[in-house]
Amino acid sequence: MLKLKKIIRQIHLWLGLASGLVVFILGITGAIYAFQSEIRKMLYHDRLYVDVPEVAVRLPLSRLLPIAEQAIGKDRKISRAELSQLPGRTYMFRAMKLDRKAFGYWNYYQYYDKVYLNPYTGGVVFREDAKKEFFTIVLALHMNLLMGDHIGHIIVQWSVVCFVLLLVSGMVLWWPKKWNRKQLKKSMVVKWNAKFKRLNYDLHNVFGFYSFVILMVIALTGLMWSFELTTEQKAKVLSDTTQPAGTMPVDRILTQALQASPETVYLLYSFPPAKSGTVNVSAYQSDVQLYKRVQYRFDRYNGKLLQTGEAFNKLALRAQVIALNYDLHTGSALGFAGKMLVFFAGLIAAGLPVTGFLIWWRRGK
Repeated sequence: MLKLKKIIRQIHLWLGLASGLVVFILGITGAIYAFQSEIRKMLYHDRLYVDVPEVAVRLPLSRLLPIAEQAIGKDRKISRAELSQLPGRTYMFRAMKLDRKAFGYWNYYQYYDKVYLNPYTGGVVFREDAKKEFFTIVLALHMNLLMGDHIGHIIVQWSVVCFVLLLVSGMVLWWPKKWNRKQLKKSMVVKWNAKFKRLNYDLHNVFGFYSFVILMVIALTGLMWSFELTTEQKAKVLSDTTQPAGTMPVDRILTQALQASPETVYLLYSFPPAKSGTVNVSAYQSDVQLYKRVQYRFDRYNGKLLQTGEAFNKLALRAQVIALNYDLHTGSALGFAGKMLVFFAGLIAAGLPVTGFLIWWRRGK
């Protein structure tokens, strides 16, 4: 048993040294990003909110879309619109082009622009170069270390695999030899008045124990995303390309989606890149929890509803796990309390490589 623990301790050490810096970055950026939605609403209030007129009638999407296209520029194609149904919120239109094989953040995003419109007047509220936006950079640092998908994503991916093994091996090393009161107190309570060496060891050992479950959930959901286990299969339904190409019936599509999901908080309206592609509309029933949504697919030429997705409570267990993945990863599945847990867990995750390195360094290795 002692020999086995010695081997596990060596594995724990070298995995920590190999992945520590990446885990530190992921922990810090994950903690920051946990409350990105709430922080954005405070920092970007002027672009997210407008005054509600006495006659609160939103303009048709067919009138707003050309305004957004002109504001973004003819050389950049709008791929998505975020259409809030809450009073006094702007509509956001996005144009983005990626080079997934490029190295470096600025090469990875060839362009990433957003324009915010007043849905009541059609006025341009704000035009944003999202490549330079703080949370876009934080997210890219979290997902690929600002190196792009081709290299950075792989480094992050396998560093998280190392982190999962570190959590498991760390729990084995933490496990008390005897489950008596004295041993449990040593393993589960930080001795704050101890000398630095003992305090540092307690911070690594005790905080690692208390955050084990949360960090394991965060790591595993991140790996599901990273290894594309949450990627939806390509839809079998296609638009009827034999029809004459005309103006996309965006108003008809939007009306149908809202009639089908009248409690919608906001819609993600995705424009098809291919001629046979469908218009995909996700109707979110919550401003916080993304798993509460219903998806619709429409023919891009005649606006006919081709497919309706299942609500969360009607999905099979595997599909529910996939739908919950993002909310579990960010903590939003449990609301504000869940985000707080993820925030503190992220800080602990960032601290574990630091305290672990100091334990190793002070032993003179």
